[in-house]
Amino acid sequence: MNLALLIGIDKYDRLSSLPACAHDLANMHEALKATKKYHEIKVLDVMSAGEVKKTLREFFSRFTSVSSVDEVFIYFSGHGGYQDDALFCCSDYDEKRAATTSISNTELDDLLRSVNPKVSVKVIDACQSGAPYIKDSGDGFVKSLRASKLSSFICMASSQHDQYSYASGTASYFTDAWINAALSKDSGEVLYRDIQAALADAFAADTSQTPFFVNQGSGLESFSTVTEEMKALCAARVGTLDALPTEKDIGEVLRLEIAKSDLRLVEYTEAAAAIESSFDLLRSKKISDPLVSRFYTKTISTDLNLTDLPNPRTFASFADSQGWSKKYFIDIQYETYTATISNPMNLLGLGSATKDYTVEKIRPSYVLSTESLPIEAVKISLEANNPSLPSYRTYIGIIHSHIEVMVLSATASLTQKGWDRRELELSEIKWEYHAAPWKSIVGQPASIWDRGLNYAIDTIRNNLENIAKRAGADS
Repeated sequence: MNLALLIGIDKYDRLSSLPACAHDLANMHEALKATKKYHEIKVLDVMSAGEVKKTLREFFSRFTSVSSVDEVFIYFSGHGGYQDDALFCCSDYDEKRAATTSISNTELDDLLRSVNPKVSVKVIDACQSGAPYIKDSGDGFVKSLRASKLSSFICMASSQHDQYSYASGTASYFTDAWINAALSKDSGEVLYRDIQAALADAFAADTSQTPFFVNQGSGLESFSTVTEEMKALCAARVGTLDALPTEKDIGEVLRLEIAKSDLRLVEYTEAAAAIESSFDLLRSKKISDPLVSRFYTKTISTDLNLTDLPNPRTFASFADSQGWSKKYFIDIQYETYTATISNPMNLLGLGSATKDYTVEKIRPSYVLSTESLPIEAVKISLEANNPSLPSYRTYIGIIHSHIEVMVLSATASLTQKGWDRRELELSEIKWEYHAAPWKSIVGQPASIWDRGLNYAIDTIRNNLENIAKRAGADS
């Protein structure tokens, strides 16, 4: 018996919508049906965590007494995150209640073990944020996926921990490539390792997104024997040779596509006006949370450059790894540093065991804008009205092209280092990256800073609530 469970969440209460995920779910469903391999394919779309957990438990409980489950295939497309475990976010996901508003990787493994499949397969296309539907999880997310305790386990996920995964408005690139790989043969058997090889080739030229794979098994696990339905679906997806467009058709397609791309461009004056409007709105924006506004006052500083942001090497390194200098109006500056390494001859039992060597290396240091906007970085100060409460700083940085804006945001508290001296807690600076087309920024200027400000207000509220809880427990 072979079972499949497909989850695709495209609409969220508190997170950005991911329209590609609904198409991913439908396309993966069609691909699996075409194999004629699966006895049951369960499809879950926009559902709260409570609904998803209930459905999953009911689904697996039906097969716990089955003597032989050959394979369970699990697919997820949606927002993903990490808090001590890889999390697959449901429609009601709330960072404050992450464990109860998502499905954890451990939960899925426990459910898989309850039916004891001979082969367990996970295909993960997990997203965290924003247009162009950038999918970003943390290093912990990847490590968690690798740490499965299932006996024969295959995992294919959309990108490495330090990369984005991309999608258009109609399909995630990884899911689309996965289905193409699964349908690529004309006859015979398609192994999961064949799909992995095809995926590696599909993304070989794109260093910004590299799928990662985990294999615990023989390496000969079969996805499917090619069926007539699979060949028909492949033909429907890619078209037959007879359906190839003529030169005239290609020219018309290109004309329309280029015209569409041209519409995404904005003039400098339009972009500058949107930036100024955005931060005028921020200046007048009042703290919306009544509890936070009672104890904190907001001010902003707009005279910063990208080089004034804290921990600039962190986002410079990320920009370098993602090739941003080719995509945005920036130059990445580098620095030379000295690193100490052990004598490599020690591995051969040669050389002095105590003698280390120093080498010079180069690393990204900071980012410079090559096309300045009226404002390129902002500091939002959330100053505590009472001396016993911590104050906070939220930083917003703007990296841009003439088509798209990449917004950087991070929040940290101030630590008291003396009666009259405070320092930013740099260990709390975790840069988040959110891309949006200029056209959407022009239409909604506040979208540049609303995510960062809301995160800071949520952080402060959590701290105030914890203080109140401790006070209640002591009374």
